[in-house]
Amino acid sequence: MDVSKLYTVEELDQINKTRESNDKMEEFFKDKRDLWSKNAGQVFDVIKSSLSPSDFKGVVEAQALALSYRQSLNEEISYFLNRRSREEVKLKKLKQSKFLFYSTGFGLKTNLSEKTILIDAHTSENERTMQIIETHIEHLRDTVKSLESFQYSIKNLVSLYEYLGK
Repeated sequence: MDVSKLYTVEELDQINKTRESNDKMEEFFKDKRDLWSKNAGQVFDVIKSSLSPSDFKGVVEAQALALSYRQSLNEEISYFLNRRSREEVKLKKLKQSKFLFYSTGFGLKTNLSEKTILIDAHTSENERTMQIIETHIEHLRDTVKSLESFQYSIKNLVSLYEYLGK
C-alpha cells in the first residue's frame, strides 16, 4: 500500500507546514542558545581572571548581571513551558482524531499496536515540536544552574578574601 494514500492533501500540507515550522524553530533556538552561552560566558570571565580587591566592582556588576540573566531565563522557561503545554494539547487531540479514524473509517481492520504505529507516523512532526521545545527548556534550566553556581563561587571567593584580610 502506498503510504501517501494514508494522508489527505490537507494532512500532508499540515505535516509539511509543521516540519517547516520545526526547522525554523530549531534555528531560532540555536540562535537563542548561542546568545545565552555568549552572555553567560561574559559573566563567567570574571572568575577566570585573577581577582584582586580592586576588581570587586566588576564582580558586583557580574553578580547583578547573573541575577538579571537568571530572571530572564526563568521567564523564558515559563513561556516555553506554556508553549509546550499548548503543543501537548494539540498533539493529544490529533492522536484522538487519528485513533477514531483508524478505528472507524480506515477501511482496514487494525489492532491496537498497528493503530499506534499509524498514529505515530501521523503525529511524528508534532512530537518533534515537543522535543525541540523540551530540549530548549533543558538548556535554559542548565544555564540557570550554571549562573547559580557562578554566584555561589563568587560568594566563596569574597569569603576567602575576607578571611585572608585582603
